[in-house]
Amino acid sequence: MLYSKEIIMKQQVPFIVFDGMDGSGKGTQMRLLEERSQKEQRKIVFTREPGGVPLAEELRTVFKSPLGMQADALTQFLLMWAARNEWMKKFVIPQVTNGFVVCTDRSDSSTLAYQVYAKEAHELEDEFWRMRRLVFAKHEPSLYVILDVPAETARERSLADSTHTSDFDVAPLGWYESVRTGFQAFVKGLPDKVVVIDGTRIPLQIHEEIYSIIARHCGW
Repeated sequence: MLYSKEIIMKQQVPFIVFDGMDGSGKGTQMRLLEERSQKEQRKIVFTREPGGVPLAEELRTVFKSPLGMQADALTQFLLMWAARNEWMKKFVIPQVTNGFVVCTDRSDSSTLAYQVYAKEAHELEDEFWRMRRLVFAKHEPSLYVILDVPAETARERSLADSTHTSDFDVAPLGWYESVRTGFQAFVKGLPDKVVVIDGTRIPLQIHEEIYSIIARHCGW
């Protein structure tokens, strides 16, 4: 695990991203956090990327369609940022302004991993950081929680999960390795904002570690 005490104790209204490869256990950890937060009546809202608001959900549908999945890296890249900009303006900024912690399933970290690294579109990497500054501006995420597992583990889990039906799940091992490299590049780009969690352990053990980090970051 890697983290900065300054990030965990940040005092602004938190905007937290959960991310990781398909098969990393990210979805399970989001669900456990949401269930516990509801029981404890925390002032926190959960959302997802792409999606979260009507137009972004429509763009998500386009992205996940056969045409969207077959689109080249630049087309997918632009779709993600268009959806993200709408989501920021219509959901994230209003929620944070009203004092609610925002916790999202995926965000820009996935764009770097999937649309730049997995698509081998490294010419988009500088553009990624520029778009990130443009879209987030003064409201960028305060903390990223990234679940990390070996590529082999992620692929095995994805193939064994009957609820997963996307083309991503049946991708070759090299594709998973590229995605993981993309997340590692994101960590290097924002070392003071990212917590890397070992996702190979049992879910409840991971949850307790994540909840402790989130609670301290939110001042609970």
